[in-house]
Amino acid sequence: MEPVALTELILPIAIASVACFIASFLLWAVLPLHNAEIKELPDQAAFDQAMGALALPPGFYMAPCTHDPKVMKSDAFKERYDAGPWMTVNVMPAKPSMGRNMALTFAMFVVVSFFVAYLASATTLGRGAEYLSVFRIVGTTAFMAYTFGGLGHAIWFGKPTRAFATELVDALVYTAITAGIFAAMWPGAPIPPAG
Repeated sequence: MEPVALTELILPIAIASVACFIASFLLWAVLPLHNAEIKELPDQAAFDQAMGALALPPGFYMAPCTHDPKVMKSDAFKERYDAGPWMTVNVMPAKPSMGRNMALTFAMFVVVSFFVAYLASATTLGRGAEYLSVFRIVGTTAFMAYTFGGLGHAIWFGKPTRAFATELVDALVYTAITAGIFAAMWPGAPIPPAG
């Protein structure tokens, strides 16, 4: 089969990126799928007062935590660790910007679509490849990108199972969109008969 150049996949990259961005908006802003993942604090005022008193600079924090091996072996640290609670806190440097975060999300979809296209063009898929062959290669690549990127962080920092499950639903939606668009727009693909 004649190989497909990456430049021939610019349109599927762009359309898949836009379609996944719209799906992301629908999954997060319109559907109630993610509403139960993040819990409200029972006493927001007490939390604000305690956090204000700590005056934490922006960063990712964990408790209990120490980087000193001697402290880690101490009885006091072991007791604190065994007693719990354990937590991670992400203190952001500024109020989240919806516009910035949406732009970065779109950029992430473009980057994933680009690498999916690169891998698909570098495989044995050539010009005129069958829909299901393209769907399989592109779908596997997209699923890996949308699913496994944050899995290690979820395992080590206690992301709730429900949050991972809903992110898996997101990944399946983005995968189906990406694979479907690339398979339908693959260069030289046979046009299915109408009706």
